[in-house]
Amino acid sequence: MKRTTALGLGALLTGLLAAVAPPATAATGSPASTVQCEAEPLTMAYYRTWRDVTVPESANSNLPDPNVTRMSDLPPEVDVAMVFDAGDTADADYWDVLRDEYVPALHAQGTRVVYTLWIDRLAKADIPLTEDAYRAYAQELVDTFVTPYGLDGIDIDVESYPTGDDLTRAIGVFNALGEIIGPRSGSDKLFLYDSNQSGDTPLFEAVAGNMSFVLLQAYGRGTAGMQSTWSTFADDIAPCRFLPGFSFPEEQDRTHWGDAEGIYDPATAPSYTAYKYATWQPEGAVKGGFFAYAVDRDGKVWGDDSITPTSFTWMKNLSAVQDIAAGVAPAAPTARLADDRVTVSGIGAPGAEVEISVTGPGRHPSTATATTGIDGSWSIRLDRKLTVPQTAAVTQHFADGPASDPAFVRFRPMDR
Repeated sequence: MKRTTALGLGALLTGLLAAVAPPATAATGSPASTVQCEAEPLTMAYYRTWRDVTVPESANSNLPDPNVTRMSDLPPEVDVAMVFDAGDTADADYWDVLRDEYVPALHAQGTRVVYTLWIDRLAKADIPLTEDAYRAYAQELVDTFVTPYGLDGIDIDVESYPTGDDLTRAIGVFNALGEIIGPRSGSDKLFLYDSNQSGDTPLFEAVAGNMSFVLLQAYGRGTAGMQSTWSTFADDIAPCRFLPGFSFPEEQDRTHWGDAEGIYDPATAPSYTAYKYATWQPEGAVKGGFFAYAVDRDGKVWGDDSITPTSFTWMKNLSAVQDIAAGVAPAAPTARLADDRVTVSGIGAPGAEVEISVTGPGRHPSTATATTGIDGSWSIRLDRKLTVPQTAAVTQHFADGPASDPAFVRFRPMDR
């Protein structure tokens, strides 16, 4: 199919008055607003469309390996996924599959999906500098990139510094979009500001009130200066709307960020920037989460240009690590009683301590513990067989952090 574009939007707006409007003003709203913030920190990820299995491998490189990842492979730990389209994908099957399969599957597991646009699409749009033009163009962007695919909002990638009329136009469209999506709109649609810049630019200071979340492209920087960078945003947004992000190593990439490489290992992960971003918090506050770019490269090392499947070990584990740093208890582990009625095993968060507490008639309360492996697997042998109506409650926790809700295991003769 041919993806719908907004290339003809200028013609749509030719009937509007071409008079130049006064410079657009900042969106109103409290900098401390927590509208659309979540109770727990979020995990977000940029998904590169040109690496989806529905797109030919020649779409954005000369690498010979076929694509192997589907967007619906993203794990439920990813709360928000960005459709990041920078390849030659216009005629690919991806867009139909996105609408008909990927978005419904991701929504079913609790993952929201937004579309990434570049700032130039706003700043250099072929529209007059009028409020009516801004509103018409903003609606066209939503009608083109959100509504047809059932998406949950828009992300604007800001890596340049608009000036003059471009700045005025960008602010005007941002404010107009803020009436349709984001916290000012009263809808549940997300509006993200994604940038490698600080928070004291004229553009950001004018549009901050529109944004659901602000994503800082902090690739390779580390956390040494994160507090001072955060302070440039602090007057305009609440901490729960700020997410620093890292990059996985892309194919044929000359920049070695060193943020996260190889399969996640609890022993070495703390030395990587990605882990530091997941655990870092603004002074006296809790951040909104973290994000990763090129999530389909989770597990790769820099210099490995092959295209292979990923098990998303970094994303799954950093999501748990981030919850711990924010004082959020991990999810309950899975637990299964073996046929011997003594061995209990399952999957938890890598590096967590799993504890089993057995209670019930005919048994003194007893506990047993184990530490999960790199893959999250664990196994515990009870001191004797579990019988009816005894119950084994299984929880997990990290260090002195809060314990998860329990998973319960019981012996059920009818299931044998």
